[in-house]
Amino acid sequence: MDDEQVAGAPVRRGVGRAVWVAGGAALAVAVAAVAWSVVGREDPGPAPGGGGVSVTPTATGSVPDAETQMLAEIDAVLKARAAAVVAGRLPQYLATVDAKNAKLVQRDKQVFGNLRKLGLKQFSYARETEFVPEKRGAGWAIRLMMVLQIEGIDAAPRATPVGYTFAQRGGRWLLVADDELAGESDRGTYREPWDLGPIEVARGGGVLVVVPAGEGANARRLVQESREALPAVRLATRRAQVGILVVAMGDRRSMDAEWSTGGHPAGAVSVRNYSPTDEAMTSFKVTGSRIVINPTERTKADRFLLAHEFTHAVLSTLGSSAPTWLVEGFAMYVENRLAEQSGNADRVADWRDELLSKSVKPLVVLPIDGVFHGDYDEESYGVSWLIVEYLVTKYGLEKVNALYADLAKGSDDPAAREQTLRKHLKLSETALVAALKKYTGPS
Repeated sequence: MDDEQVAGAPVRRGVGRAVWVAGGAALAVAVAAVAWSVVGREDPGPAPGGGGVSVTPTATGSVPDAETQMLAEIDAVLKARAAAVVAGRLPQYLATVDAKNAKLVQRDKQVFGNLRKLGLKQFSYARETEFVPEKRGAGWAIRLMMVLQIEGIDAAPRATPVGYTFAQRGGRWLLVADDELAGESDRGTYREPWDLGPIEVARGGGVLVVVPAGEGANARRLVQESREALPAVRLATRRAQVGILVVAMGDRRSMDAEWSTGGHPAGAVSVRNYSPTDEAMTSFKVTGSRIVINPTERTKADRFLLAHEFTHAVLSTLGSSAPTWLVEGFAMYVENRLAEQSGNADRVADWRDELLSKSVKPLVVLPIDGVFHGDYDEESYGVSWLIVEYLVTKYGLEKVNALYADLAKGSDDPAAREQTLRKHLKLSETALVAALKKYTGPS
């Protein structure tokens, strides 16, 4: 891959390593990839829903009978494709593809094999109900949601957008192109790992790691690093996902170009899983997160970076209104606690002392959402870590988790946040800043 497309200056973390800081985001349409960010976090739609091997027909209203018939036949093709994936029937899957398009057949065959390696519990397609089919030469472009659930990993089926073009061949509707969404900037540049060449997977300890073919050793390494990270996350957050998908592909398209932090690419991001809550695919809710590692960092990512992102992942279902200082501060708290327990206590202490003397003294307000990085970049993460560490030291993890849950599901209005802070801690933001200036570290 072209490293220049994703490279940037590394920044220092609390344990004194040169690594990427996690963060950044892109919210593309309804359910395209969404990462924990310092700006623009939004709540998804309400109410639970499910998946299955089925296709949701589009409400046709007064569309011409010929179009209604076309869509019904395409629905049948999509249903056959989904059933073939679930059952592992490659001939049935390829029978829905234009056999004269050798490149498409080969690509579809590869996608089929990749999907089968994931260990799917559910798989289906659903046409987007608000999209009108568009003419593409002799065919018609259709926008869809691919809905899939990985056994033991996903709490519910998650949706990801795809765009297919179908045309009649010998009286049958067949897939003739699968890149209808290519170049649509509103959906981001993120691509799912099964679309990026042959993959290998490794499973264990509550995670499924996906890597390029030939990098199985790195997948197994990341499984082990995850095993070391997850206990610290569970201990601090009192929460755990059913499982977590970790994507560590070499193709730069495995990460959206907008996933950056402080002006340079993130080392990894926690990407929300959106699950449909109605058959029409018009409403979605967050049911967890998956982790995507920057291709340039995939062989270097360790338990500390994973602990940071896993913290975002397990807290993602609580809501998206928590202030950034708490979102990133909690993740940094878990990361640094793990670092202390892993033989890096002196480095963590040195960074704490540096922050207390140089960054906390001039602090006037808590790190603000919209300009979280500001001119200081890493100091925003460091100061946020110290805020959370102070709160845990004084009030305990149970109270900090309750504060997080209340803020995450509430309003991001400053007055509402202030009220929630007073409710849980009996102090204002101004008082918290003042208390932090007197903080000297955990006893």
